[in-house]
Amino acid sequence: MPELMVQIEGQSAPVRLADCFWVLTDGRGCAFGSMVGYSAATEEAAHRDFTPRTRDRDRQTRQGWRVRLLSKDQWRHDAEGCFLGQCQHRRTTA
Repeated sequence: MPELMVQIEGQSAPVRLADCFWVLTDGRGCAFGSMVGYSAATEEAAHRDFTPRTRDRDRQTRQGWRVRLLSKDQWRHDAEGCFLGQCQHRRTTA
């Protein structure tokens, strides 16, 4: 079976979608949700999986929330600390 390859911002070569993660971030960049890349083929589909109700997705978009596709290394750098409660995003608002 062919593998879906994706080009991620900041990466020099395409990577397998199966080796990536979709991440839902708030307006500060703090990660609130994560799922494996092959769970959704597009940013819109991933956002629907994270936030099923259209009204809630629209509100998140207005408030600056984003869905990003990250490589494993980007996930470790940008998202892992958020899930471990060690990110700077929440500390600056506390």
